[in-house]
Amino acid sequence: MKTNYIQSLFAAFLCAAACAGFTACESDTIETSGGKKPDQEALQNVYGKLRSGATAGNSVDVLLAEGEGSGISTFYFQQTKPAADAVTLAARGDASLADAYNEAEETERTVLPAQNYEFPDGASLDLSKDTQRSVYKRIRFLASGLTPGEYVLPLTVAEEGMPDDAKTLYYNITVRQPQIGDTELHKGDDLFFVFYINTDQYQPLLVDEYFMQKEVQKEQYGGQSWYNLIGNIINLRTVRLDREAESGRAILSLGDDMTYVLGQAVKYIRPLQDKGRKVCISIEGAGSGLGFCNLTDAQIADFTAQVKTVIDSYQLDGINLWDRNSGYGKEGMPAMNTTSYPKLIKSLREALGTEKLLTVTVYDRPTETFHDVDACGGIAVGDYIDYAWSGYNSNKEAPQLLDPWHPTETYVSAYTQKPIANLPAERFGCINFPFYPEAESEEEAMMQDPAEVLSEWVETEYKPNNIMVFADLRTNLQDGYEGIWDGAFSTYCDCMDINSRTYQGRRNGLSYNFDLNRGLGNYPEKGGYGKWLKDWK
Repeated sequence: MKTNYIQSLFAAFLCAAACAGFTACESDTIETSGGKKPDQEALQNVYGKLRSGATAGNSVDVLLAEGEGSGISTFYFQQTKPAADAVTLAARGDASLADAYNEAEETERTVLPAQNYEFPDGASLDLSKDTQRSVYKRIRFLASGLTPGEYVLPLTVAEEGMPDDAKTLYYNITVRQPQIGDTELHKGDDLFFVFYINTDQYQPLLVDEYFMQKEVQKEQYGGQSWYNLIGNIINLRTVRLDREAESGRAILSLGDDMTYVLGQAVKYIRPLQDKGRKVCISIEGAGSGLGFCNLTDAQIADFTAQVKTVIDSYQLDGINLWDRNSGYGKEGMPAMNTTSYPKLIKSLREALGTEKLLTVTVYDRPTETFHDVDACGGIAVGDYIDYAWSGYNSNKEAPQLLDPWHPTETYVSAYTQKPIANLPAERFGCINFPFYPEAESEEEAMMQDPAEVLSEWVETEYKPNNIMVFADLRTNLQDGYEGIWDGAFSTYCDCMDINSRTYQGRRNGLSYNFDLNRGLGNYPEKGGYGKWLKDWK
């Protein structure tokens, strides 16, 4: 019953496309056993199978955190031929199938109690006449009242007393204890941190090395204000919107590194979520000429279904959209337009619901008309996103202050962005801080000084919020960055604190001490190097 996960995910994507209205999966066949050639009568029979939206096999892994943890999976029914007449099937849990499953899998999973799962869309699977598959239905799993351990739920549409593996899905539910640790996550009242981390280079667990201490230095308020983990939103990259040459479909391409990380979510993602972080995937272009700004309505629906499958399957907290590297203008590809991207945002919000984060990184032409509802096809983008922030963060230039409300001030970046329609200023991050290597000249050192950019902006009380966005995280004990940028990181925080003020480019009353890589002594053979570099190939 075990299947290769990468192949399973690809199959799930194809099924998601069919759900969105494409016909690529309509000819999918049900797997059959090998053996002698079937006779003509058997070929004329119609067979059906209960399928999962997360895997091509009939066993589905679900991970829940102890306590109030929950998770959602999808399922549907598919026949080898279109139904001659309308068909309705009822999905139900069948505890009587658990013993045979446990014996075959050589496990001892406890049957999941009925109160720990529910069907938000109902449990009926309907095939109308002349169709091959039902619509997707959701099953929600609840950890409430369960002790940590291994559980199983056989979900079937087979008749009672007539077990049929083709018409049964086996959900393997693991309930685990949250990995909270000894240090709390900073809640984001004075500073709210948004981090990116590139899984092509680093493990997401690098985030757990980011500790910050805030001290109030004035005598009457002296002492430590807080010492916490930091990183409220974590955007994992690289995930791409690519184009399938044969069909022209817009494909969500995870790539090998992200596929591995998501497949090992228990190790790389759940420890971050356990502490209260929101872990999202960041989606950008793939250089194919197809991007967020030139999709058809059918491609948008297809792509949305793929994204939802990944978010639900891996229990992620949302997505970040950053339209860069799409390669617009290639021969034979549609021209950019101003309605495609807003339509995609609206479609994703409606599919993911309000419980998931949907954020946008403002960057170049793709977002330049987001202030104009008419240009966006009547869509006010701010109604559909939780946050937006600047995407200008090159470490070849100074920190770029992107302030849509005060664009003419001398200290504001030359890059421009008008306020996004209906997005409140308190939810727009005006600066995305780069990580700089060791400066090779005095000019470079001055360029990297955030006080040159931020002091007047803070003093005039133009700063609309406490959002701090950082480019791809990295260790502080490696190559040209060794021992250099942690001080700058602290200075950024000092400048951006919502309670602080500046005086001639310097701070009064606050001190931030950045504590990174404090556990590197565990790797003396490497001198601390490479602790959080990816540990897979």
